[in-house]
Amino acid sequence: MKKILIFVSNGFESLELSPFIDVFGWNNIVGNKKVFPTICAIHDEIYATWNLKIIPEVNLSSVSLDLDEYDSLIIPGGFGKAGYFNDIQSEILKSLLNHFILNKKIVIGICTGALAIGIHGFLKDISATTYLLDNKRYFKQLEKYGANSLEKDIVISNNIITSSGPSTAIQVAFYLLETLTDRANCIVVKKNMGFFK
Repeated sequence: MKKILIFVSNGFESLELSPFIDVFGWNNIVGNKKVFPTICAIHDEIYATWNLKIIPEVNLSSVSLDLDEYDSLIIPGGFGKAGYFNDIQSEILKSLLNHFILNKKIVIGICTGALAIGIHGFLKDISATTYLLDNKRYFKQLEKYGANSLEKDIVISNNIITSSGPSTAIQVAFYLLETLTDRANCIVVKKNMGFFK
């Protein structure tokens, strides 16, 4: 059995969270049934940019997890105007990143989730991408954090994966599924989700 941890911040982008829930949910119905996601946050309730409220399974402000049980950390991006950049600066997230990166586990930052990795100093000399369509403002931030910024949809730098926005989240979710299981299992899940006709 493998586990993935999804750190969700206020102001998150729904379409950057939901592919991981769906892909691994489908895997646990039609796939190998051996990878389980856990949604965590630093609040009891989390509000998306687009008026969606979720209740995380774990509030890290009051509950400690055994991080050795988890194989990957996913950080969906979000919007600053909805408070996203407040949560990603937390020491709790820094501690999570420290564990996953030092133990060479997979860390994924979707869109501005890449900035969450960079803010805490974990993108120095690492190739990364982020949101592509905002006058390169976010790319300048990546460079400020010491990253080698690449204007690509998905950048894989060893165990750190970054992507450019909502449209890439499903591709990254399938990539993670294939990495944690195998290609044949990933194809079964894709077919059952209607990606192959």
